[in-house]
Amino acid sequence: MKYIFGPVPSRRLGWSLGLDILPYKTCSFDCIYCELGPTTCRTIDPIGLIEPGAVLAELESFLAAHPEKIDFLTISGSGEPTLHPELGSLIRELKRHYTLPVALITNASLFFRPQVLEQVRAADLIIPSLDAVDPETLAAVNRPHPDLDHKSLLEGLLALGRLKGPRLWLEILLIKGLNDHPDQIDRFKQLSAAINPEKIQINTVVRPPVESWALPLETTRLAQIREQLGPQAEIIARPDRQSDRTIRWEDEIIKLVSRRPCTAEDLAQLTGWPPDETLALLQRLIAGGKITAAPFNQEMYYRCRTLDT
Repeated sequence: MKYIFGPVPSRRLGWSLGLDILPYKTCSFDCIYCELGPTTCRTIDPIGLIEPGAVLAELESFLAAHPEKIDFLTISGSGEPTLHPELGSLIRELKRHYTLPVALITNASLFFRPQVLEQVRAADLIIPSLDAVDPETLAAVNRPHPDLDHKSLLEGLLALGRLKGPRLWLEILLIKGLNDHPDQIDRFKQLSAAINPEKIQINTVVRPPVESWALPLETTRLAQIREQLGPQAEIIARPDRQSDRTIRWEDEIIKLVSRRPCTAEDLAQLTGWPPDETLALLQRLIAGGKITAAPFNQEMYYRCRTLDT
């Protein structure tokens, strides 16, 4: 599969089937915490190299061969999906052909453009990010394209909040010492109130980041921030440990870790295997030179070798 990945156990969307509609690491940001590595094409120009028809054809083939339960069709992947000039057409076609809800995960950098807002109108759920309350933090954390600025990003998020139709869950990813100061959390609260999302989802660095100094917040600090942000706020939790999914083979593991680093727990949830069997499989893949393993934040993450090159 070129454009479809998963289903993966999502911390917020249940079993999410991903749709990747941009070339790898094509993004308007170069975030220091990204689990996929540095941005290789940082742009704000539309990128339409992947045809929506090819994505839809692959999705139809995948769903015919994999009838298991899926909770969301999720447009996210390895780039910023609002860069695709036919995003709106793709969303409408997904809604026309399938009853599954469509989610869009986005860095929210381009919603100041009216045409981008119009393209996402048909989505069931939009999960935009807001990692910075000021230009300095935006530059330090998200490292945006030079033609983007903090004022435009906020204007776009406010416009998105007024958009009729999609549900809106705002994600705030916090990094120790960079955007977690109490004054910054107060400003996050003010901005969230203006954007008016259904939920505020608090996240931190949970996978190996681009920059090793992008450190996660402790659980106790996340809990304090949740209280400070109010009743709409929640800390994004890991998915339930129980899984009724059928066993997947080595190729499925390699496909998943080629998209993002995963823990053995993540992969056990995907395969439905007991932890010891999952670890045994991972060790075989390492011994065969197909994947690698590296520790981060007291957990071991497994990656495809291509992510390490």
